[in-house]
Amino acid sequence: MAKARKPAKSEGPKPDMPVAVVLHQKICLSIDMENRRIYGYTELEIVVPDSGIVGLHAENLEIERVSVDGNPTEFDVFPHYQPVEIENRWCSVSSVSSAADAAGATYLSALQRELFPNLLILCCKPAEAVELPEAGLDSQGEEQSNGELKKNVRSVRIDYWIGKTDTGVHFDDNLLHTDNQIRRAHCWFPCMDDWSQRCCYDMEFTVPQNFVAVSNGSLLYQLLRTMITNSFKAAETICELIEMLT
Repeated sequence: MAKARKPAKSEGPKPDMPVAVVLHQKICLSIDMENRRIYGYTELEIVVPDSGIVGLHAENLEIERVSVDGNPTEFDVFPHYQPVEIENRWCSVSSVSSAADAAGATYLSALQRELFPNLLILCCKPAEAVELPEAGLDSQGEEQSNGELKKNVRSVRIDYWIGKTDTGVHFDDNLLHTDNQIRRAHCWFPCMDDWSQRCCYDMEFTVPQNFVAVSNGSLLYQLLRTMITNSFKAAETICELIEMLT
C-alpha cells in the first residue's frame, strides 16, 4: 500500500478538512520486553464524512496495512516534522536572542502541525458517502431518528508496530509505561488525538507470562497461556498507564 513519505509543501490536510467521528476504538497490542518491540492492531468504528476520507494522528508508527469493513484500502501517511525545515530555522541563528526566537518558532510550529491528521485513509469514494440526517423535529413535530447514521459507519482496522519508543511510550528496564500528555497518545496507537474526540475504548494487551499489564478501566478478562492477555474497557478516556512488572 502506501509508505511514509515527504509531502510537497502544498500537501497535507487542510484546516477545513471534514472531520470523522470515532464511536468506539479497540486496541490490541503484544509486548515483547526482550526485544523492546510493540506490535498489533487497532479497530475503529468511525462515522465517515462525505469526502470518504478519514484523517487520524499517527507518529513514529510503522503502518503495515489498513482495511475498511474487512477489505484492504488505500492510505497515506506522512511525518509531521521535516528535518530540512528545522535546520533552515537554525541557519539564521547568530546570537542568544535569535536562538531563543528560533527555538520558540520551532516549538510553536511543531504544536501547530500536530493539530492536523497525518494518516489519511480512503474509507469510501465520495459518491458512496451517505448524507447524514440532521437531528431535530420532522414535519409532524416528532423527533427525527438518527438510525440512518449507521449507513455511514465503517469499521477501520490498522495493523502496525511502533518504530520508536521515546515519545508517548517508554521502555525502562523491566517496565513499560505510556504518557499521553500533550497529545502523545498517537505516538503508540493511531487515533484522533484531540480532546473533543471522546469514545469508549477496549484495550487488550498480551505480555510474557512473568509480567502483568495494568490499566485504567475495568478488567474484562485475563487469559493465561505462554503469554498473558489482559483486556480492559475504559469509557471516554484513553489508557493512561501500562506497567509490566516482574
